Amino acid sequence: MTIAPVGPTTTAAGVVGIQPEKVAPTGEVPFTKLVDQLLSYADSRQVRADQGVMDLAGGRTENVHNAMLAVAEADLSFRLVLEIRNRLTDAYQEIMRMQV
Repeated sequence: MTIAPVGPTTTAAGVVGIQPEKVAPTGEVPFTKLVDQLLSYADSRQVRADQGVMDLAGGRTENVHNAMLAVAEADLSFRLVLEIRNRLTDAYQEIMRMQV
């Protein structure tokens, strides 16, 4: 019985809008680019949510549904970034505890 290797992913955790810009010769995305794209995505969602709330508060729109969707999307993208940060911190601490 053989186990087939897992291929490289093209998006970060299924987040739509994050596409690799440069692909390494092995077909993998550089980690720094992936993190940068993830942070940019989360920031753009936050800006969109802020704008939706400001439009709603200023009376420029009456569509509460879209404003709430934008806020929920920003919250989820922030929680994703936060969880990735927590896991990376835990991994770093585990490596630092290793005996050489």
